[in-house]
Amino acid sequence: MIGEEAPAAEWSDLERELDAWAATGRTATFWWRDDDAIAATPALDRLLELGHGLPLALAVIPGSAEDSIARRLMAAPNVAVLQHGWMHRNHAPAGERAAELGAHRPVDVVLEELGAGWHRLEALLGRLLLPILTPPWNRAADALIPRLRAAGYCGLSASGPRRRREASPGLVQVNAHVDLVDWRARRFVGAAKAIRRAIEHLAARRVGSADPAEPTGILTHHLVMDAPSEGFLLRFLALTRTHPAARWIGAAEAFAAP
Repeated sequence: MIGEEAPAAEWSDLERELDAWAATGRTATFWWRDDDAIAATPALDRLLELGHGLPLALAVIPGSAEDSIARRLMAAPNVAVLQHGWMHRNHAPAGERAAELGAHRPVDVVLEELGAGWHRLEALLGRLLLPILTPPWNRAADALIPRLRAAGYCGLSASGPRRRREASPGLVQVNAHVDLVDWRARRFVGAAKAIRRAIEHLAARRVGSADPAEPTGILTHHLVMDAPSEGFLLRFLALTRTHPAARWIGAAEAFAAP
């Protein structure tokens, strides 16, 4: 009924959605992005343990990145690094939604910062770094996006179902769809809501109301991960790793050109 909250989603609902994919002979792809990495920490160690070797795209903040993260990731062959803006600094005026790469500053200034960030990460992380930009707060100015390809980026990752495969010519967009954090409370969003978000994107892909080729993205933030979100993630990964109609892919495959 209009105005009523949708019923809580259950794990069995997620299984049924994956069964529906199996019934059509198709495989639902997933990818995993974790944001705001800057250093080797116990929280990052725990994140890598939770994945048990699953491919992980780690969005690193260049302006704050420490040498320790390079040493840690060299021993994590399942991790690819994405560029998470420059300093993760909000430049939006008071009362507007936070954004580092928004329309509040000249595009050339933003690109200069991103270039400095790219060179910092390239020197620090080398072969682990992919030319994919993840804007802080998942927001980038419309005027910036068409210039990213010429700046050397091949991919863009924000949030929500993508409208088209390429945000601009040559710039593949692959987003996150299930953020495990409720940012108002800075805690786990809850299993029912997280499952529902996953099912909504999977079902939209299956019936064609969202791009079927965009993998469903799970978004974590290891520095604010609590015990309930960790427990949810473990169960979600276990279910999707064993279901015959589910497959986890890495960022390189998710953003690959056709």
